Amino acid sequence: MAPTTSSRVAKFSIICFLLFASVSARPQLGDVLGSVVETFLKNAVKTSELTILDNYCYVNRSPYLKKFEVHYRADVKCPGWTIIVGRGSDHTNPTNSELDAIKDFVKQAVIKGIMTDVEAAEYL
Repeated sequence: MAPTTSSRVAKFSIICFLLFASVSARPQLGDVLGSVVETFLKNAVKTSELTILDNYCYVNRSPYLKKFEVHYRADVKCPGWTIIVGRGSDHTNPTNSELDAIKDFVKQAVIKGIMTDVEAAEYL
C-alpha cells in the first residue's frame, strides 16, 4: 500500500517538530561560553580577609593572560596598620600567587622594622 499525501504531510510535520524541539533544547554556544566565563570570573577574582599580628589585612587576587595562558596576581594590604603592599604575580596557580603576596608583604614588614624575624617565621 502506497503512502498517501496526508500521511506524508503528517510524518513531515512530526519530523519538523522534533527537529525544532531538539534544536531549541540545546544550549547555544554563547550561553555555554557565558556560563564558563561567569564561573571562571567568580572563582578567579577573589578578595579574602586575613589577620597578620592582630591587624586586619586583605588579599586581592585577579587573573590575567600571558602567552595564551591564565596567570594570577595578588596583592596584600593592611590599611589600618601600614602602607606596605605585598605582591605576588606570574603564577598559574591562584593559591601560589596569594602565598607569594603574603611572603612579599612579610619580608617588606621585616625590612621596615614593624615585624621581627621570629614573628615573620610563621608566614614564611
